[in-house]
Amino acid sequence: MRSALLLFVLLGLFAPLGAQAYPWMIRHGYTSCASCHTDPSGGGLLTAYGRAQSELLLAASYGKTKEEVSPSTSFLFGAVTLPEWLNMALSFRGGALVNRASETTNVRPVQMTSDVRAQATLGQFRANGSLGFAIRRARAAALTSTETNNLVSREHWLGWDNEAQTVTVRAGRMNLPFGLRNVEHTSWVRERTRTDSNDQQQYGVAVAYNGEGMRGELMGIAGNFMIHPDIYRELGYSGFFEVAPRSNLALGVSSLVTRANYDVESRQPLFWRQAHGVFARWAVTGPLVLMGEADMLVNSSRDQRMAVGYTGLLQADVEPIQGLHLLVTGEALRTVGGEGVNLGAGLGAAFIFLPQVELRVDGTARRLDSGSGSTTDVLSVIAQLHLLI
Repeated sequence: MRSALLLFVLLGLFAPLGAQAYPWMIRHGYTSCASCHTDPSGGGLLTAYGRAQSELLLAASYGKTKEEVSPSTSFLFGAVTLPEWLNMALSFRGGALVNRASETTNVRPVQMTSDVRAQATLGQFRANGSLGFAIRRARAAALTSTETNNLVSREHWLGWDNEAQTVTVRAGRMNLPFGLRNVEHTSWVRERTRTDSNDQQQYGVAVAYNGEGMRGELMGIAGNFMIHPDIYRELGYSGFFEVAPRSNLALGVSSLVTRANYDVESRQPLFWRQAHGVFARWAVTGPLVLMGEADMLVNSSRDQRMAVGYTGLLQADVEPIQGLHLLVTGEALRTVGGEGVNLGAGLGAAFIFLPQVELRVDGTARRLDSGSGSTTDVLSVIAQLHLLI
């Protein structure tokens, strides 16, 4: 089975939306992400410890106890032995998407990520990066400039850790530290704050802290150098701070402010973009975790007065047996300067049937309100395979 999965990943690198973080790990007492991920704020490449915990805590156990599991902590399920200073993984997320809107149904394959991720560590210094292939989308992370079929590098940065490994200083292209780093990168809280991990990374310098009962990161944004011309590049900051008063509860705040000569989406001149919000993770009981985020959105430009909107997400994750997750999600969005309120609801199921290998199916219904009395209903179903091996 594992040989077949490896073949599927290699095919996925050349076949026809992608954070890899699980905020619900708080159910196992993990309020910090730095021990399991090379990114101090979570997502992306796993550490050796993270690979081991994936096998012990996340993947289906098929009746085995933890004492009977010998976790693999290296590349390709341990099939390839790497030097101690090198960490690598293949990342693939793809599947099929069905969209129905205005009585029109569209079915198409989707490829979210097909990347090789790596980190080299020398003492307290490390170099981290990814290289992948995108048939479409991910234009803001593209190294090449064709309409389709581009090489992409979502992240590449240099970092330094203090001896206690509580402080990490990084410089390069990184995910923006903001809110829940949730897997659903098309959720409105990620899409409207432009903090998803598909292609919205920025260049800059960041300082992260991960201590007992608290964590945070602040990044000075120098812009996305992969966007041309440079009049669309943003300057500013993004950051979050989270405290965990108990091992099953974490509460956080986020803030982001950027300025660009022209906005890359609206084309408005001298554009200011802000997002400020709160988020929380609560392991209510062993099987149930609740996660929520609420953000205020503020835009202004030389030609347009300040306009305000908001977005929010509430998600329940239930794990009835190890490896199987049932998800219920609710969303709300009032676009900046808009009048109507858009609503969304989703049901999902995810099965981590092997370490770092997940099958997931999600159904989402959204009602889009233009504010003029008319609404549009959109239904989407996506089935996907995710590997980070």
